[in-house]
Amino acid sequence: MSYYYYNYDEQMDDGEMDYDTIFEENQPIYSWENTFETCIMPSTLQILWYMSILIGWSIIGRLALAVFSRIQTKNDWLLHIISTLAGSSVLIITMGKNSFILFFVAGISYMILHILHQFAACRKNIGVIMVIFTLSAQIGSELIWKHQVSWQIIKGSIMVTNMKIISVAFEMGYCALNSRQKVIVPNIFSFFGYIFMPATLIIGPWVSYSSYLYSIRPNPSPRLHMQWIIWCSLCSVLSLCFVNLSNCIVPLIFANNTPIWMRIFRDAFAVRCSHYFVSFLSQASIAAGGISLNKDIKPNAWLGHMVTEPLQIEFPRSLSTVVRKWNIPMHTFLKEHIFRGIYKRYDSQLLAIFVTYLVSSLLHGEYVKIYLVLISLAGFSCVEYKLRAKLANAFNACITANNCRKPCRFKYCPSHGWLRDGSILVKVANLLFSILAIFHLAYLGAIMNESTMEEDVPEVRSFVDLTTWSTVSFLNHWIALLTYLLYLII
Repeated sequence: MSYYYYNYDEQMDDGEMDYDTIFEENQPIYSWENTFETCIMPSTLQILWYMSILIGWSIIGRLALAVFSRIQTKNDWLLHIISTLAGSSVLIITMGKNSFILFFVAGISYMILHILHQFAACRKNIGVIMVIFTLSAQIGSELIWKHQVSWQIIKGSIMVTNMKIISVAFEMGYCALNSRQKVIVPNIFSFFGYIFMPATLIIGPWVSYSSYLYSIRPNPSPRLHMQWIIWCSLCSVLSLCFVNLSNCIVPLIFANNTPIWMRIFRDAFAVRCSHYFVSFLSQASIAAGGISLNKDIKPNAWLGHMVTEPLQIEFPRSLSTVVRKWNIPMHTFLKEHIFRGIYKRYDSQLLAIFVTYLVSSLLHGEYVKIYLVLISLAGFSCVEYKLRAKLANAFNACITANNCRKPCRFKYCPSHGWLRDGSILVKVANLLFSILAIFHLAYLGAIMNESTMEEDVPEVRSFVDLTTWSTVSFLNHWIALLTYLLYLII
């Protein structure tokens, strides 16, 4: 799952640019000095204002929870109200009247959960029903308001809210499938506290309902509070670095007259930096709010609970690694509530995979390029996974798409020692597959950074505007096809 940062500043017309002033100062348009003054500084100041609101209200909410958790010891309803009020405040400040769309969505969804709870047949399939309802409402709303700036502002929060609603519904469905457990709709205080918790409401990440309940009472340990401060500070700095890389620095490295593949790698890296910016900003937000993504997973010592892992994405072992590490909370959501939820009910792995990628695509709204990228990514990674599994078994070598478990079951593996026969060859083979994954990642990402915006072209063209891929004759799709043929032949 990816998130996007939208900049609504209108671009200056060419005729309005003061070229005379630039020439008089003897300063090139694309110089580093000019980039710093016209891009890096304005971008940093704008993000700092946004960051101060997001992180500031997360801290305020956390302090309020710390105070009232000592006063209210038996019931948590007051803590849920504090979470709801803090989230509503940051929502109204950042989105204005558009925030009432989110209140409406949350209210309607809670009513539907209660209605479905009244029928035994619906209780067992409540997760699937809520997936259909939330995605249908989101797609329908986007069809109506797609070209309005207000919808572009709110759609990220709508996406996160829908994920929370779906996860609550699936957790209720798990109880319904087990007749020994009683199905309970969360009370209205805990439901709205979960939906509107300020640390995750605007840009995510998705946090499970159980993690929210675990985090609602702050840990009084001073050492842990110091860790939260370090995590929030470092993630904020990384977020600022990545947004300036994406918007200002990366576009300056290679001009548009450079070879096509250099531009493809440039544009794809800019897209990934934009994703890292939002991910680390959301990571700083949950650190400020004291939210634990998963209490069973040990956080990073310096950065806290990881939303994304750039090093694993930039230097992946396989495309499967990219899928898992791109957005760790969303991958967990899709695996736990969509893939396993569908698989348990219909006992079909193929159907579960298809529904998982379909839901992942639709959660991003009506964005055809994302559909194409995700479908291509699914095909590329599936073919790579199957081929490497077959090669690993054929040569008894650790060249599978995923890292081998220790002790490794394969005969040839670098974990057994570099002096063992075949260890170096295994390392070289994995390196070649990593290079292929980087090549695919650049190809898939570049299309998301094409200069032609869908809103500026006719609707029909937006479905077929694949300039980047067509320029290189869809090379990576042909490579994936050849890889699949190799898999069949072996």
